[in-house]
Amino acid sequence: MPRVDDFKNALNMARESFSHRNPEEAARRGGAGIETSSGEISILLPFFYRDLVIRHPEGTMIYPPEGTEPSLPEQILVLHYLLAQSETPLTGKTITFRETPSGEFYYGPFLKRAQAPLVKTFGHAPERFLDLAEKAGGQRSSLGAVAVTFRPFPRIPITLILWPGDEEFPPDGNILFDASIGDFLGGEDIALLAGMVVYRLMALARE
Repeated sequence: MPRVDDFKNALNMARESFSHRNPEEAARRGGAGIETSSGEISILLPFFYRDLVIRHPEGTMIYPPEGTEPSLPEQILVLHYLLAQSETPLTGKTITFRETPSGEFYYGPFLKRAQAPLVKTFGHAPERFLDLAEKAGGQRSSLGAVAVTFRPFPRIPITLILWPGDEEFPPDGNILFDASIGDFLGGEDIALLAGMVVYRLMALARE
């Protein structure tokens, strides 16, 4: 498990790279807006269906109007996403985590962070999964009878699929990505982002 110091070091490195990034280009490629006020430049990015303001060149970020900050891992993901050099459009082709860049290497953490918790929490409660997923901003998908697609970032759809268990078979599930995701995030970031989607649903289930 990464330590807080590891996250802080990764965040500082991402901020340093972001400070040299052209903000207009980063916003355009990330599907974000941009705002200039009193000489200050901010990128306006939808992140998990909330507007996030990222200041350039500092790389600091807040949710208006309350001014709260995302968690350290979330801030790192946001900056990595905005540092992507790609303008690849969505392909419409879905792939599994193992088919993403470095997917085989990070498959263990992906199972632990995302796929296994999804199945354990909702494998025997598909209707509750669908209800909570829609409340969290997801949209039902045609990729499965029990499937919902989320857009944590404008250019990154993630689809969660469940196959409910019965007397004969245990429940199972999968998480699918657009084939373009590797142009925006690396394998470790993809695993972390998928886990964030699942854990947000788990948090709703505990309420």
